[in-house]
Amino acid sequence: MAPRLPPLVWLKAFEAAGRLQSFRAAADELHVTASAISHHVRSLERHLARPLFQRTGNSVGLTREGEAYLARLSAGFAQLAGAADVLDSPTASRRLTIGAFPFLVSEVLMPGLAELRSRLPGVAISVVSGTHLELLTHADPTLRVDAIIRYGDGRFPGCQARKLTDVTLVPVSAPALAAGDDAAAARLVANGPRIAVAGPFDGWSTWTKATGVALSPEAEVLTFDSYVTAMRAAEQGLGAGLGIRPFVDPWLESRRLRILLDRPAAVGEASYLVTAVHAGPRPELDTLAEWLLGRFAGRS
Repeated sequence: MAPRLPPLVWLKAFEAAGRLQSFRAAADELHVTASAISHHVRSLERHLARPLFQRTGNSVGLTREGEAYLARLSAGFAQLAGAADVLDSPTASRRLTIGAFPFLVSEVLMPGLAELRSRLPGVAISVVSGTHLELLTHADPTLRVDAIIRYGDGRFPGCQARKLTDVTLVPVSAPALAAGDDAAAARLVANGPRIAVAGPFDGWSTWTKATGVALSPEAEVLTFDSYVTAMRAAEQGLGAGLGIRPFVDPWLESRRLRILLDRPAAVGEASYLVTAVHAGPRPELDTLAEWLLGRFAGRS
């Protein structure tokens, strides 16, 4: 006899919590309470007779078994969400929607989009400024994304990832700022003003830990809510920004920015092309991966 299928509400709670790495975020997405998510997950764990999450204080993380279960479950939900695709027109499968953060969209994808289109004749290409993994399995086909370009450690629960390029951080500035004066450039980086991007990733702390270059805690820091705005502020000479290479390389090549202090720092992460587990062998995705590898080739 086939094993009894757990209640769908348990599975949805676990999938959302595992994908978002947060019971609270899962509760917000499913419009229930965090305690309801916790109850459903614990019920599922009892049903499976094994832990799916590691709980430490207020944080949760998937166990190895939880990661494996999430991958299969996310693929199953994605297949259910896409079941109605068979009712679409015959050209529906010839769509390719790509997600990336805004700077990558405007400075890497858009300038080369004509070339990508020539490699994918008959494919309707869309580009969106979004990197949330749930877009890969969105229940609404019109909002679903086929592939996302984002950086990380290569572990994206419920997804498969192809590495595109390593990522490094390096201080950058307007070409005229501290031009030809290495000592002035070093002082600018150390004493500011420095340009930062709001968010959980503290690029300057990562850079200084990797390079050993001391940064004054008294320095003026200009903080912006997007990487595009931060790089434009650096371009306008407002201070030292932190370039993410190779994403910022087009601005270095066009001399909109220059490397202020040639002390690159590896961040232990890389750029990946991330797709849903169930995506399977789509030629469009292979072509996209090859094109992106070509765009990043020779850059560091």
